[in-house]
Amino acid sequence: MSSKLKVDELRAQLSARGLDAAGAKPTLVRRLDAALRKERKEEEASRDARDKGAFNAGKKRSRDEPEVGNGIERLREMSVKELRELASRRGLSAHGSKRELVERLSVDAEKGSEEVLEGEEIEGSKKEKLITATKKGRAVLDQHLPDHIKSNYHVLHQEGEVYDAILNQTNVGENNNKFYVIQALGYNAEKLPLGKLSKSTILKGYDVLRRISDVILQSDRKTLEQLSGEFYTVIPHDFGYKKMREFVIDTPHKLKCKLDMVAALGEIEIATKILKDDVDMQDDPLYSCYQQLHCELMPVEVDSQEFYMIKKYMLNTHAKTHANYTVDMERIFKVSRQGEYEHFRKFSNTKNRMLLWHGSRLTNWTGILSQGLRIAPPEAPVTGYMFGKGVYFADMFSKSANYCYASHESRTGVLLLCEVALGDMAELLSANYNADHLPEGKLSTKGVGGTAPDMSQFETLEDGLVVPLGQPKEQADHKGSLLYNEYIVYNVDQIRMRYIVQVNFNFKR
Repeated sequence: MSSKLKVDELRAQLSARGLDAAGAKPTLVRRLDAALRKERKEEEASRDARDKGAFNAGKKRSRDEPEVGNGIERLREMSVKELRELASRRGLSAHGSKRELVERLSVDAEKGSEEVLEGEEIEGSKKEKLITATKKGRAVLDQHLPDHIKSNYHVLHQEGEVYDAILNQTNVGENNNKFYVIQALGYNAEKLPLGKLSKSTILKGYDVLRRISDVILQSDRKTLEQLSGEFYTVIPHDFGYKKMREFVIDTPHKLKCKLDMVAALGEIEIATKILKDDVDMQDDPLYSCYQQLHCELMPVEVDSQEFYMIKKYMLNTHAKTHANYTVDMERIFKVSRQGEYEHFRKFSNTKNRMLLWHGSRLTNWTGILSQGLRIAPPEAPVTGYMFGKGVYFADMFSKSANYCYASHESRTGVLLLCEVALGDMAELLSANYNADHLPEGKLSTKGVGGTAPDMSQFETLEDGLVVPLGQPKEQADHKGSLLYNEYIVYNVDQIRMRYIVQVNFNFKR
């Protein structure tokens, strides 16, 4: 019978039993069949024991245990919505007609389900109710979530540790999101749930920050307080019991932090929209989400020349000033984002094309892979970007790795290696917020650093792409303030994603 179930139904059954729900359908079928055989043997042994005691105890049931026949009648009186909620709580598939749901629940009741119908409150309203029960070490998800999600997922169980219902990151639903990265930034997800975020809200946040940037150097405290209050109205924050006056955005550093926060929220808005759009998830839910990215990821073999080259690039360009951590290479994927090469084609023969690093928070990758690297919108202030509004890259791995914002608690980092058509570069030694207004004939900006990979060790691939994987070398007679090179392009068509690199940070105490 297990072979007739769909993949999501098999996984729901396995998860409800506290068993591993990963793998292809044949594996899932074998695993569930073995569990069912074991359950039947246990049930037979239990029945034999009950029969022996029946002569003395009689066949009278406890008042707390309803007759199966009465339970079936009560099931038939319930609405489809109530039946689906009950099935989800029991770890059963919530799909199908009312007749199928009643039959499924009846069979479960006859097997002696732990959950008793009598006295059970079924709420037909939309009132939220948090499920706190656990099943063999795994908790089920929140009651208010759609049935198709509740029947397919359970709380993460990994390496012997059961995560709480927000996965220490975020809930699958849109009304109880507490994304740990956003919490660290101070965002209040209770006032404006992440699932309710809209692009217009993000743009309003940028617009207020732009107006703050216009007066931040004028020491106009009253105006800054008023604009800061407006920003916190658009993008709600959790200040605890501290006074709001302590959080006035009155320095360039504070402004930059809020710009990063709004950018992260913008990426999450894209991610939540992608998850909402994928409503059926009839096949493998993870693969279904992957398809929504419209971005092909192909693993790079560990023993391949490509893997060796990228690992060498990573190890060689870890700067001495970033010695507070080391990094282990976990895996590398080739990237092919739908439609990207067609846009890049006109720059494919541009001279000075380099393979460069770009790091970003884990929250941002759904947006990056599905929509590409993007430039800050017109609403954002130019003062928050050292060389104007563009896409920033580095030839030193650790410079980009710092933008992963990994920590002792969250050690995973993800970076891109992109083919960037730089062409003739406008070289600058210090910040210039208007650097995006390039001189005639220039395609990009280079912020010249004091230390850079040794050019004599660069490698050039067959298609002319330069990989700057040389050992760091101090630049003679350097007069600028930058420690390392930065490369900025202002047209996203000059970017082609080539590899995505997953690493693990090892922080030194």
